[in-house]
Amino acid sequence: MTFEALTTIVVLAVIVEFTTEIVKSIFPSVRSRYSRVIAVLLGMILCVSTKNGLMEIFGITSPLPVLDYLLTGVIISRGSNILHDLVSKLKLSS
Repeated sequence: MTFEALTTIVVLAVIVEFTTEIVKSIFPSVRSRYSRVIAVLLGMILCVSTKNGLMEIFGITSPLPVLDYLLTGVIISRGSNILHDLVSKLKLSS
């Protein structure tokens, strides 16, 4: 279950990364000022709408699951590379 859930998170990170690049190519003025904000918003929207969160994957329960989704959205907004690094570090620690 954990591997499949982490794969889903990685796929969402790739979707955010590609979608942000498409938005930046359509609206060149976004490139320098708001690209990070767009990526964060896309990541949060995807995680909330799909109900995917990293804390839930690792068995950390929260009375506010939406907080997990929002934080996961922020993490995946950094792109698939940072998520890959995070997963690698978590594997080493366990």
